[in-house]
Amino acid sequence: MDTAWQPIAQDSAKAAKTILHPTATPLQMVKETHTDSVDISEFVTRAEHGISEGSVSLTWHLELYGAQQPLPGQIVEFRLNNQQLWWGVIEALTDYRLSSGGRSLTLTLRSRDASALWRNTRRVTDLYPVATPLHIIAADVARAVGLQAEEINLGITSAVTVHSNTQLADLTAWEMLEKIYESLGMEPYFNARGVLKIISRDVSRQADITLTPERILSVSAAKSRPPLTAVRIKWLDPRLSKVSQQDQMLGNATITAGFFQIRQKETIHFSADSSQRAENTYLVIRQSANSGLVKVCEESYSQKTQTSGEILLKTSVWVPALMTASIGAIITTAAIPDATTGGPGAGQTIPIGRKIQAAAEVAVLLVMASIGTGMYEIWGTPYDFVHARNQTEAFDQNAPEWMENEIEIENDFVMDEPMAQAFAVRELLYRAMEVSSFSVEIVDDPRIERGDILALPDQSRLYVTNFRRDASPGSPAVLSVEGFRV
Repeated sequence: MDTAWQPIAQDSAKAAKTILHPTATPLQMVKETHTDSVDISEFVTRAEHGISEGSVSLTWHLELYGAQQPLPGQIVEFRLNNQQLWWGVIEALTDYRLSSGGRSLTLTLRSRDASALWRNTRRVTDLYPVATPLHIIAADVARAVGLQAEEINLGITSAVTVHSNTQLADLTAWEMLEKIYESLGMEPYFNARGVLKIISRDVSRQADITLTPERILSVSAAKSRPPLTAVRIKWLDPRLSKVSQQDQMLGNATITAGFFQIRQKETIHFSADSSQRAENTYLVIRQSANSGLVKVCEESYSQKTQTSGEILLKTSVWVPALMTASIGAIITTAAIPDATTGGPGAGQTIPIGRKIQAAAEVAVLLVMASIGTGMYEIWGTPYDFVHARNQTEAFDQNAPEWMENEIEIENDFVMDEPMAQAFAVRELLYRAMEVSSFSVEIVDDPRIERGDILALPDQSRLYVTNFRRDASPGSPAVLSVEGFRV
């Protein structure tokens, strides 16, 4: 409800004006500091506006010709009793006609949130830590679009983020605001003066305005469609839950063991980015390093961290010892002379040194032949700590099965199960009721805004979704209100 106004007296004509602002900015309109007002009321044949759109039909001779003609991007303001009633940006000029020396055209007006800046441009917010109030994120979104403090009236919410590094991405600014306030039963709205605010979708709250019988002119049903029977809310649980997968191979390695190194260590990470956690890991030997002539090493495995394990090949001590001793024997025995028997120049030599040297070489070759290459795999149970995707549903238990009509809403700003339940019930009530809309004509009341609940004389209540007002000079003080009964 707009408290800056009072209801208009019954049976009165509107003292309305239509003002063109060729150079004013939205901020100047909000602060009412503009200095470019051009009163075009005398050329208006028809002017009207709703919540988010309006139109003005103009007829003139030469007064608005050429540079004086309104253009897209300029602002048109409706004033009532010299008070700002509503303003919008010219989106298009249509139905331009020239006849009998006179000219006419129609201006199509839109509220500021209808621009591509709000509705088409996709954006990414900053990262927000746990316990960031949602109204802080909403204000940051609004400032990113260019709004100043005077243009923002979002109030304060008790809801906060419950996940670390919360971020909104690949959404328009308006979609971001809708997503932020959706779980709170609210939605963003630019009021008649271009200030960003929020309205409640709670249909069970007290009425904002009570209408007396003399202010009701007519009531009529407009349209109806099948009601909603269930609302399903999907949300991320703020608590982390452990989720395990089936056993699988987590990594593999090929390791060569031999005399050249006593201990061969190979660290195996359970994923390429070293982030995968696993438990109950174990070693699977596809080809052992001991598959050669002799056993040269001991093969073992141990898990070191949640994300990695270590394969250890420990070469037997005798292998490098034998290699060292054999090399020393080769060098030593190479200096042993051969002995001869019999007289000078006769008989056979006894190759004592060469036999010892050959034995040492055989030992070396044996060690060389004992180098083994093993092929290993690490298997285990990968797991992660994740935020479970919870589901909360509200449904009409009396709805027949053949009329089942459900919707699903995904929102990660839900804090806990009680909040999710309240969200689901509130949305089910709202969407089940909005399918049957009503139109009411009343004596004009500028206090009425979208989201208000009107108490009617018959004890029923009307939730306002739209309205239409004739803003032509001298038009009757009548307001056409659309909504649904709650």
